[in-house]
Amino acid sequence: MKPEPAYCRRTQLLWGVLLIATGAIILLDRLDMIYLHDYYSLWHYWPVILVVFGLNKLLTPVSAKQVLSGLWLIFFAAWWYVSYEELWNLSFYNSWPALLIAWGVGLVLEPLLNKHFIAYRESEHEK
Repeated sequence: MKPEPAYCRRTQLLWGVLLIATGAIILLDRLDMIYLHDYYSLWHYWPVILVVFGLNKLLTPVSAKQVLSGLWLIFFAAWWYVSYEELWNLSFYNSWPALLIAWGVGLVLEPLLNKHFIAYRESEHEK
């Protein structure tokens, strides 16, 4: 199944904005207009990129797979950040079972979401 053209345009727009923002920040730093203390300290915020792409998949989804993919990206980004920062005493060592739980939730939700999307498509065809 081909992705919806609107989704492809949104994804291309997100990549473009991300590249423009990254380039602008680095250029401003190189021109001494802003001062970034340490590029490495910014790196631990990379899961925000996954959240943005997950939200992009959730905007006007066309399939259950797209919804689950968006939710998975957001969950994985949150899990990574919580584990990396060791929030609530969670680390990679003791929080990895949450990934199994999320995977299971996705497997349980997929048939329910498929039923929803099929019903929605059928109601659209009746109009």
